Amino acid sequence: MLLILLILFVAGPVAEIFVLLSAGQALGVLPVIAACLATAFLGGWLIRVQGLAALEAARRDLAEGRPPVASAVDGALLAVAAPLLMTPGFITDALGFALLFPPFRRFLGRLALRELKKRIERGEATITIHRP
Repeated sequence: MLLILLILFVAGPVAEIFVLLSAGQALGVLPVIAACLATAFLGGWLIRVQGLAALEAARRDLAEGRPPVASAVDGALLAVAAPLLMTPGFITDALGFALLFPPFRRFLGRLALRELKKRIERGEATITIHRP
């Protein structure tokens, strides 16, 4: 876990800066700044559209008496995508846009739910529901 955090908070930004500087040298500073702004605006709009769709799917599930698990996972992954898309850089943008691709989100969601189920079965995690 410590290695993952080290990679995330040290190697990630270093790689991002390297890619930005390389792109700036190859394309020029203004096109790189414009690309970063464009991906932030496009990503923000796509997050809004897909987030509203996930919210509507959750409402539909609840209205039909089903737990909105898929919608909740979709919403959680979109919440991860949002700051990635708003952070300047091409690596974070690529990760954020990958999370906007619904089949990729479903794949990650299935992996996450499978891992959660394993942890619950091993007694490493519990889920508590509080009802008013």
